[in-house]
Amino acid sequence: MGVGAAQAEIADAAPEAAPEAAPGMVDNTLQRIIDATAPIDREQQIKRILDYAHTFRGVRYRYGASGPSSFDCSGFTSYVYRNFGYELNRSATYQINDGTIVDKSNLQPGDLVFFSGRGGGPRIGHVGIVVGTDEGGFSFIHASVHRGITVSHSTESYYAPRYRGACRVVN
Repeated sequence: MGVGAAQAEIADAAPEAAPEAAPGMVDNTLQRIIDATAPIDREQQIKRILDYAHTFRGVRYRYGASGPSSFDCSGFTSYVYRNFGYELNRSATYQINDGTIVDKSNLQPGDLVFFSGRGGGPRIGHVGIVVGTDEGGFSFIHASVHRGITVSHSTESYYAPRYRGACRVVN
């Protein structure tokens, strides 16, 4: 086969060129690449973090576990945030130092909230991630001993007296 015949055979086997995009339109593949690499604002980042956290709802609680088949409270928060490039301490007691302290009246979705453990007292023993706020308090996703990954509210009788503070990891 001559060179001309080989070139014709290659040209016949080549896929057709993609149709040109209409003026002002960007090729979908290129747009997806741009979207994936473009910097995102805090609100978008928090939405992604919370959406990811919610994918674990119903996963069981196990003391000392850090996912993805089971979690304890700090294992859950550190696992979720690590997926977005944030390294948190492995213990709820120390995670409060992983962000900027936030007053309860200024809580925002994505903030970490801390509670004393089952024994009460001032020591931090539990952590969750704020998913929303309202006039009565806030809701948070966390690893519950009895319910696994779930959403609770700060006004529930177990959590209300145990609130100990909050911090903001994503500024």
